[in-house]
Amino acid sequence: MLDREHGWNISLKPPIIGYVLSLILMAGMYRLVVRHHLHGSALLWTVFGLGVTQALLQLIFFLHLGLESKPHWNSITFLFAVLVIIIVIGGSMWIMQNLNYNTMPPMQDLLHH
Repeated sequence: MLDREHGWNISLKPPIIGYVLSLILMAGMYRLVVRHHLHGSALLWTVFGLGVTQALLQLIFFLHLGLESKPHWNSITFLFAVLVIIIVIGGSMWIMQNLNYNTMPPMQDLLHH
């Protein structure tokens, strides 16, 4: 079914697909971190990439990005969303990395005590 005023698909299929994909990505990120499948910068960049992918999926499936009537505003909205995503996710990862470095004692100190 199509909403004539907005041009959006008002069925429940896109939000359900978006929800399931978001849950899969979130579970994947959780498993990578908890089970220690990756370490160091590989883990950092993988979580960053999955976070950006999840945010873009939510923009498409929940905010219907790409289905607006004015494509110029659509591209501006998308670029602004990408900028915000990079700042929020990248800044969060940078803060967590710095906190980990500054609050965890070196392993040598832990082994000698």
